[in-house]
Amino acid sequence: MSKITKKDIESFGKVLVHIGGELQRNPDSLMKILSSMDSIGGEKIPPEISEKVKSINIFDLYKDKDKSYIIDDLEQYTKDELKFIINKFKLGPCRATSVKGLADFIGSLLIKRTQDVFINQK
Repeated sequence: MSKITKKDIESFGKVLVHIGGELQRNPDSLMKILSSMDSIGGEKIPPEISEKVKSINIFDLYKDKDKSYIIDDLEQYTKDELKFIINKFKLGPCRATSVKGLADFIGSLLIKRTQDVFINQK
């Protein structure tokens, strides 16, 4: 804090005044930015992700299911949706790029782990 000078604060104030003026003239610009920031855990959700995938809980859905059932069911989703599921549930890095490969990766992990160990952490 000791390196911030009075001149720095004055310059920053000028920037804030300019930004405030722009927002008064065009408040829709900020609304557009804020509405595009739909996120989970601070990560932006691509618009092509369906509501079904956004609300899915793979640990509850596939509990006590075998691997072939899980893979067959997951193959109904797109590649982007499967990548979203992997990121949402922090399943780790996956080198697969096809729907079948991603579904197999998720299925392999789910038969090993039947509950989300991070569910109660903040």
